[in-house]
Amino acid sequence: MLEVSLNSQTLAFLCSILSGLIIGVVYTFFKCIRVALNNSKAVTFVCDVCFMLFFTFVTMIFSIGFTLGFVRYFVVAGEIVGLVAYKLTLGRLFDTLFNILFRAFGKFCGAFQKNIKGFIKKLLKARHKMLYNKDKKKTILKGEREYDS
Repeated sequence: MLEVSLNSQTLAFLCSILSGLIIGVVYTFFKCIRVALNNSKAVTFVCDVCFMLFFTFVTMIFSIGFTLGFVRYFVVAGEIVGLVAYKLTLGRLFDTLFNILFRAFGKFCGAFQKNIKGFIKKLLKARHKMLYNKDKKKTILKGEREYDS
């Protein structure tokens, strides 16, 4: 078995922390998808499976590149440390920002939907004015003549 030097192990650990930060960003992306699609069980399941596959793929590629293809515990630990560091710092900021934007978008969509419903109600009330009925008799005002064409 090939031994990896202490310098390369330290570099691999520090880079795995950076990799964990990137994994945290992807986790936030999947969380936004879940929230946007109403946190249904099916969406949560699919997002979690996709996230686990992404985490596994990143760990495998990282291990091939930095530790000669061997999965080391310190690499996985570094990725988890980076993920937790992201969630406790920038993750909270992005969650707050996403919640504000999601609420604003929800209010905008609600107002838009309300205006559309009001417009449709007015349109349906005025349908008798818009439709021409040939069976109705025309009212002829005094002094006007009806011409057949």
